[in-house]
Amino acid sequence: MKPSNTLFVAMLVASFGLVACNSDGGGSGQPAKAPETVTGKPAPAAANAGGASPGKPTAPISISYEVVGNPIIGQPILINVKVRSEEGPVSVQYGITDLSALMFQPGQVERYQIPDPALDTAQQLSVIPQREGRVYVNVSAEVQTPNGPMIRSMAIPIKVGAAPDEPTANGELKEGPDGEAVISMPAQETN
Repeated sequence: MKPSNTLFVAMLVASFGLVACNSDGGGSGQPAKAPETVTGKPAPAAANAGGASPGKPTAPISISYEVVGNPIIGQPILINVKVRSEEGPVSVQYGITDLSALMFQPGQVERYQIPDPALDTAQQLSVIPQREGRVYVNVSAEVQTPNGPMIRSMAIPIKVGAAPDEPTANGELKEGPDGEAVISMPAQETN
């Protein structure tokens, strides 16, 4: 090894050693604590950690739902939807984005008004799944507040299974001696 390369390697090893020893543990090998702010700006307050955006108020509406039964392709499925608000009348609208996956049952009301949403009443939504997998129906509710109209929307997920297979009958359907229908299963020959 050339002397200049040896000197470079020695300096590199020494700098790694200094970095490893320079910690809050006084040389104990513990890594130094990361600074709380990188840009010099104060860290965000813990009050905003709840998930709500500090600059965007949420609509005073709650939407809950219950899928009734086992969703199967081609069979109508009922969904109980509850919309509540303390602000006054609520306008509710249902929507489907992918009509190849889900469609409304004929006669289903897609838009309605709840005059007194403080009452605990559920509306039934009826949809027909068109394919297997997860499909969605959208619910949007609007209420007038002192600050103007506010809307809350959500997508209701529906996990759709395949239609059950038709059972295959073993044997042959025949009429018995007393007139009853029986399945005749003749014995099989064995070699």
